[in-house]
Amino acid sequence: MARQRRAGGGIDLLPSGRYRVRIVTPDGRRISLGSYPTKRAAETAYARATTAQADGRQLIPTGPSVPTLETYAADWVRTRLTGQGQPLRPRVQELYESQLRLHIVPTLGAVRLTKITTPVVRDWHTTLRGPDGPGASTAAKCYRLLRSILATAVEDGLIAANPCTIKGAGIERADERPIPTVAQALELADAIGPRLRCVVLVAAFVGLRKGELLGLRRCDIDLDRNEITIAQQRQVDWNGRQLVGPPKTDAGIRTIAIPESISAELRTHLATFAQPGDDGYVFTGERGGPLPVHMLHRAWATTRDQVGLPDLHFHDLRHLAGTLAASTGAGTKELMYRLGHASQQAALRYQHATIERDRTIARRIDVVLGRSEHRADSASRQ
Repeated sequence: MARQRRAGGGIDLLPSGRYRVRIVTPDGRRISLGSYPTKRAAETAYARATTAQADGRQLIPTGPSVPTLETYAADWVRTRLTGQGQPLRPRVQELYESQLRLHIVPTLGAVRLTKITTPVVRDWHTTLRGPDGPGASTAAKCYRLLRSILATAVEDGLIAANPCTIKGAGIERADERPIPTVAQALELADAIGPRLRCVVLVAAFVGLRKGELLGLRRCDIDLDRNEITIAQQRQVDWNGRQLVGPPKTDAGIRTIAIPESISAELRTHLATFAQPGDDGYVFTGERGGPLPVHMLHRAWATTRDQVGLPDLHFHDLRHLAGTLAASTGAGTKELMYRLGHASQQAALRYQHATIERDRTIARRIDVVLGRSEHRADSASRQ
């Protein structure tokens, strides 16, 4: 006996065990919103569709009218706005386009949005994490991008629910990076040469990002107050174009104190290598122009090999600055401000215990115990 169709649409359990969602349009057409692995997911899709219908919004389209992921994602990147309502930064747009081109479109690009189900996403994500894929970190980044794109597709009424529901798939567990010691950072600064010496020192003991260092101007440094203001960054895209603009987030715009010893180094550097004028760049190349990124990369690679640290990344110097700040007892909010972090998660990584900090704690406990023993002895004698 054939199943009885519901006049108003609804949810049907299919022989496969999946739940099919269908709805009837005001003009009498009966359309399918696809099938879902659980009844709860099907009920969510049905509720959203009926709400959209009641509000007069367009229902989920089907067939050739549904765009493929490749087409929709390209428009998404082109029109995407940040949380502040600004277009994506060129470097961020390049990153998204690269992730789509290399890791998402080859597998899912030709699939229409309504055909991208949770099992399809799970298979794709598993392949990315597999031995022949780019690895867990890239898989997490690409999953988050796909999830954001499909979330917008839900908002646009193109799909009823986001199929990116895999728990933990977007969590990125970065490998623990080596942190150079103070002595190693000073050795690197000595070895890299006079022109780039302060680049290493400011990265290691103040904590500026590479783009912030490259964008630093004379007017951003106040040696009388021992302060640096980070108001812009300078980057280079894959086509070699200079990209100068404000930091990525509002938290990146900050004024921070610098150690007096670093201030003295900067005074010498400004007098010797910086461009003239308030807007002159602090760090320059051999010809006096803004420091080329490739020159810094080449010098860094040579120097780290020379001092016996071939696996050290330039960004690891910033980790040293964060760890040093945390070892002074700085709290999470203080670290967030100093390092320009918008989230607590990024700042917390610097608050892991170090052996020196742990020894300090132990010594202070000894002091407390010594005082307690002294009071106990005094009491017993009385």
